Amino acid sequence: MYQRELCQTILSSLNTRDIVFLLGTRQTGKTTLSHLVAEESEYTPAQTHYYDLEDKSFRELFNTATLANLQQIFRLEGVDFNIPQLLIFDEVQLLEDPANLVKLLHDHFPTLKIIATGSSSLQIKSKFSDSLAGRKRVYRVEPLSFDEFLLFRGEAKLLNLRNILCEEGFSSDLEALVTAGHSHYLALLEEYLIYGGYPEVVLIDKREDKLQKLDSIASAYIQKDIREVANIENLSAYNNLLKYLSINAGNQFNLSSAQETIGVTGITLNRYLTLLQETFIVEELPPFFTNRNKEISKSKKYFYKDTGVNNLFLQNFNPLDVRPDAGALYETYVFNALVRSRNVTSSTYFYRTQSKSEVDFIQVEDAKYTLLEVKAGKHQRIPRAMNEFEKKYADQCSITGKVIINQSVYGQRDGATFLPAYCLV
Repeated sequence: MYQRELCQTILSSLNTRDIVFLLGTRQTGKTTLSHLVAEESEYTPAQTHYYDLEDKSFRELFNTATLANLQQIFRLEGVDFNIPQLLIFDEVQLLEDPANLVKLLHDHFPTLKIIATGSSSLQIKSKFSDSLAGRKRVYRVEPLSFDEFLLFRGEAKLLNLRNILCEEGFSSDLEALVTAGHSHYLALLEEYLIYGGYPEVVLIDKREDKLQKLDSIASAYIQKDIREVANIENLSAYNNLLKYLSINAGNQFNLSSAQETIGVTGITLNRYLTLLQETFIVEELPPFFTNRNKEISKSKKYFYKDTGVNNLFLQNFNPLDVRPDAGALYETYVFNALVRSRNVTSSTYFYRTQSKSEVDFIQVEDAKYTLLEVKAGKHQRIPRAMNEFEKKYADQCSITGKVIINQSVYGQRDGATFLPAYCLV
């Protein structure tokens, strides 16, 4: 099993009494990650117990669990609650009342550590409400980051280069290393942008098999998480929204246009968008305003969490050099990288004026602003919109960086950093 970036973070939480939740779409590797955490933890195999709640027998066992009979269940399952034990519940949302079970375990069996995985935050929210407030830590398990993709592919050189950039930042001394491996690095990024980061897809070599796996992932999502969980009858309209979002990646979402194209009401459309976010398929990017109230009302952008799924709904897996949407794929990649690096003190926005002057991303952390522009081709100029933004908000914002992410230009000029997209860390 390959290491995931979340592993060490989750391991550190095993020293607390908190219940650990791993949430994410199907096949992002939640189950594998929980096993990996168990193997690297201080719990022995005899102290680790795994329950796949897609197995009806386990659901029936724990659906009837009460405080009075939990001890008998543990005896049956070989769980010695007198010593530290690790219990892993996979797809916990499938239980009728999972909140009651994990609350009983947490409050009455202090030697037990609970890890629970789930594919839908919608079900988690509806079944848990606030009953576990102060008792849980939630981690999102997403498709592989580009670093994880490189690890899975055994690409140590580019991974090492990215680690150096992460630790030391931009350096002209690295330019020779970037130039020497450029063609290979660019090919790796293109594969990542075309087929995405679902672990099983990454580990498959043949193109046809990759596409078949992506299709099965999407089908499982539609059939299990949407038809069964969300009770959506108009799957045709829902599928049309998925395609509409893939076609319009990187553009502001036009509610009126989407309603007319998809053929649903605004209320239904907003419900579908919420569902897509709650099931970790897309994420929204709000616009930048100094007036915070406007952020709530103005049009947002939506990006897929995985470019392979984006391409699946487009039915387009062509090379980037023949695709008019290559820029949108680059933007999606950068957006997801920025979201992964966010913390509680940082936010990400886009900026656009009525005259259509636009900065792709504004990363704000501790009141410091970094402007980022994304180009799918070579780009050696600072975009005019960046300079306009800097001039307009000079008295209101502390702009500490301007970064132009592009295909192949590496360097610094006029106060801006130019980075090939595969160097973005």
